[in-house]
Amino acid sequence: MNQTALEFSKPTERNISDDPLNDPNYKTVGEVTVPNAAMTTKNVDVHYGDKQAIFNVSLDVGRNEVLAMIGPSGCGKSTFIRCLNRMNDTIDICRIKGDIRLDGEDIYSRNMDVVLLRARVGMVFQKPNPFPKSVYDNVAYGVNLHGLSNNKSELDDIVEDALKRAGLWDEVSDRLNQPGTGLSGGQQQRLCIARAIAISPEIILMDEPCSALDPIATAKIEELIDELSQRYSICIVTHSMQQAARVSQRTAYFHLGKLIEVGATDIIFTNPSHRLTEGYITGRFG
Repeated sequence: MNQTALEFSKPTERNISDDPLNDPNYKTVGEVTVPNAAMTTKNVDVHYGDKQAIFNVSLDVGRNEVLAMIGPSGCGKSTFIRCLNRMNDTIDICRIKGDIRLDGEDIYSRNMDVVLLRARVGMVFQKPNPFPKSVYDNVAYGVNLHGLSNNKSELDDIVEDALKRAGLWDEVSDRLNQPGTGLSGGQQQRLCIARAIAISPEIILMDEPCSALDPIATAKIEELIDELSQRYSICIVTHSMQQAARVSQRTAYFHLGKLIEVGATDIIFTNPSHRLTEGYITGRFG
């Protein structure tokens, strides 16, 4: 994992005087695109009724990278990440404009099967949400739903492999038939991660996955993120700048619905280019 030290230097003069909050033509500081992206987003706007929550955001997700999204509460980072697997579809008043593509395929196309999309772009929420089923059935649920196993033996192998990759197998192998809700909070969150990776997604979205966990459980999740990034792209929303510095390669800073700056994590945290990024990272607001 990255061991970025949060030692700040003064931002460069470039773009410090810009006012993105009042400038409708503001352009994000940094490179929003990456070569051979797993997912691309361009000019994304999100409205809840008459209120606009996301303003013209463009941002690529690289393959096998951890992309951290940071910013003050209410800045739009959770709203944006929910656009990436159409979780906002469940909100009647939510309207989304722009172009979002997974491997070049428009995820908002009428031909897109949303159930299959959410298998390809899994999500782990802020609060662990295991199903009221056994540990085994929690992991097997998506596999059965999508018909990914041909027999019980194959299903057993998929469940075991997912639990091992989630770092949970040694802790639950002797109680697979016990309720998943009986596990500790940290174990429940890793169970939810195992459930997501059992169906072999391309991208894993994590919306503040450690906010309800103790430091020991948080450390295990962070180690797991580092391991999983070797196989998956990961987008993580976090309020912890230290966590973003430890686990990510790129960081995107959101402020009042706009993507202010994006870049390599070590640069964002040591030499940000925009005054708003620098102000948030140094604790002047947030």
